[in-house]
Amino acid sequence: MQVEKPTFCRICEPMCGLIATVDNGRLVGVRGDRSNPYSQGFACSKSSAMVEITHDPDRLLQPVRRCGGPGSFEPVTWDEALSDISSRLKRIIGDHGAHAYASFFGNPPVFHHASLLALEGFQSAVGSPWKYGVNGEDGASRMVAGAILYGSTATGPVPDLWRTHFALIVGANPYVSRGSTVSEPQLRSALKSIVDRGGRVVVVDPRRTETARNFEHIAIRPGTDAWLLAAMLQTIIAKGLIDRRLIDEHTHGFDTLAASLAGFTVELASDRCGIPAEMIRKLAIDFAEADSAVVYGRTGTCTQLFGTLNNLLQETINIVTGNLEREGGSNFGWGPVDFAKFADSAGLSSFGRSRSRTTGLPDVAGMLPSQALVPDITEPGEGQIRALLTFGANPVLSSGRGGAELENALATLDLHFSCDLYVNETNRFADYILPVPTFYEREDAPFALMGNMLRPSLFATEAVQDRIGDTRTEWEILNEIARQMGYGGAYSAAPLRWLARLGICITPRAMVDALIRTSPVGDWYGLRPKGLSWGKLLSRHSHGVILKEHLPTGRIKRHVHHADAKIRLASPEVLAELDRLHSFSEQSEYPLRAIGMRELSSQNTWMHNAARLMPAGRRHRAHVHSHDAASIGLTEGECARIVSADGELTIPVHLSDDMRPGTVAIPHGWGHKGGWRRANAAGGVNSNALTAKGPSRTEPLSGMSVLNGIPIRMEKTDNSAGIDTKSTS
Repeated sequence: MQVEKPTFCRICEPMCGLIATVDNGRLVGVRGDRSNPYSQGFACSKSSAMVEITHDPDRLLQPVRRCGGPGSFEPVTWDEALSDISSRLKRIIGDHGAHAYASFFGNPPVFHHASLLALEGFQSAVGSPWKYGVNGEDGASRMVAGAILYGSTATGPVPDLWRTHFALIVGANPYVSRGSTVSEPQLRSALKSIVDRGGRVVVVDPRRTETARNFEHIAIRPGTDAWLLAAMLQTIIAKGLIDRRLIDEHTHGFDTLAASLAGFTVELASDRCGIPAEMIRKLAIDFAEADSAVVYGRTGTCTQLFGTLNNLLQETINIVTGNLEREGGSNFGWGPVDFAKFADSAGLSSFGRSRSRTTGLPDVAGMLPSQALVPDITEPGEGQIRALLTFGANPVLSSGRGGAELENALATLDLHFSCDLYVNETNRFADYILPVPTFYEREDAPFALMGNMLRPSLFATEAVQDRIGDTRTEWEILNEIARQMGYGGAYSAAPLRWLARLGICITPRAMVDALIRTSPVGDWYGLRPKGLSWGKLLSRHSHGVILKEHLPTGRIKRHVHHADAKIRLASPEVLAELDRLHSFSEQSEYPLRAIGMRELSSQNTWMHNAARLMPAGRRHRAHVHSHDAASIGLTEGECARIVSADGELTIPVHLSDDMRPGTVAIPHGWGHKGGWRRANAAGGVNSNALTAKGPSRTEPLSGMSVLNGIPIRMEKTDNSAGIDTKSTS
């Protein structure tokens, strides 16, 4: 019998509502849920591709143990796997201390409440401070800017796109990403609405992206966004286009900042970023004079050599023009569960609380950057990592310091175990891989991302497909390992671990349900009958419910965590970074600049095994301007050798006049050699081969890998590597 069940997608931040079609217990398809008031029927192809992944014959469906070289595994029982992992990890910690254990956290578990709670709980039970993550290739610089300005890495405003009159989008491509650090499935409609009401959307990017094609586009020289933003801010201040009341009431250090910006003229910025001086000046004035305006930047600005400064300047423009906490401005998020408050209480809003023992790079929001993982494993000394959990992660491909260097480090570990769907490029080196269900096979609620919604909403789902094979959730796995090690369970709070020792285990669902029920919209366990709970969401609001049509405003003091409740505009970090920017000189022997590129049919490193997203003719390509190609005799589909100071790669090219001349865009997440046959057959290369390695070559405040604006040169090659250059896409 065929039935339809409402659920929601958990691949990326919009979390679109879906209708799952289930035939005799088997999930056969999904479509956008038109009855969902939040997503209103929108859903991208990835949600359907996830159905393929759920039934993928390459998917791991029982625990395996390595029985030879990397990638060679044999099946084992759960009892065998968990018993051996628990005893070995307990012995390693007994011999070397809790600091000998570390975890590496990927992107997919962010979208599962139980995974987040399990990892934090297990980390606390073990007592190790070492938790690494993809934050160093994603949003750490944005979080550090939040810590500097507002006092917490968990405090990050979102752009009020439904009400603004001027959206300046810098280094973001929401037509493809669907928004990042923003949860809004109707984001395209939100952007279009700005123009419809007479406003403007201006996209600053070295490439004429899918978003830029629909609005105004300014092509910037890669890696120079800080110059543009500093010059805009200097112009706004010099012309007096500031909100003096907001500045005086809510900020500290404005005059010092203004003095430090004096040298950042539009003429000098024009020379650095390749945008005419008058265009920069007019952009700044138009933004400041708009009825409401907001700067929104994302990975393109986060993953530069001046990534934290970019984020500081973006948000400072919003602040000084009076566009903080106002309709159409940059507003702090709101959710029934205040995840920022939860993160503060759980120690997840830290910056520099712990540092890599070898590199000194700081943790951001509880995560150390991936750049520190290799030396922390390989360099002897107290706290050397000897046991590693990779948790829905693939740093061999995703990390700026991945590749062969990380592979060699992984081979030295005393214990490596992984929770994942597949044998990937990283866990092929693991001792054990423990299979987990897809999101269609588990219950969920949007725990960590409630505060990113532009229209705060709430929903929950049961599993729509019974678990396939012999899989367990990350919570079940880590809770059992913690129990066998004598910790009671995978809980952050010691009292919950004590209860677990008595056989009383509080589930992640119960924890999140309690947070919902005691929230401003909760039922308070029956005291507020019209309020919500997890169960009521399923029974009364199976398609979700909109809690607020717009974000509230006027809450600045509530969200500033500094002791005096003042926003820090001229912290020592800001002033030092401005000085570094002003004196920075580029490498002339590398005339071009490489940038990353997000593809509509990719999701980082983990969705290339679905036929819907990876048809037979799809190939990895570097996007190059026709003038740059012609200068070295390179034509469509031919291979180029691309060289940086830290590495090189060979890749076919696609000629595109969407590129700013001098720019090469290389999509990330390719170069597979794991247990996924379609992904392996697609070929491609790891774009991070060009990335600088080591702490001295990372963004200094956040420890982020520099993935955009990489100095390179490009040469024509004879394709001696035998790369398949034919493509149907």
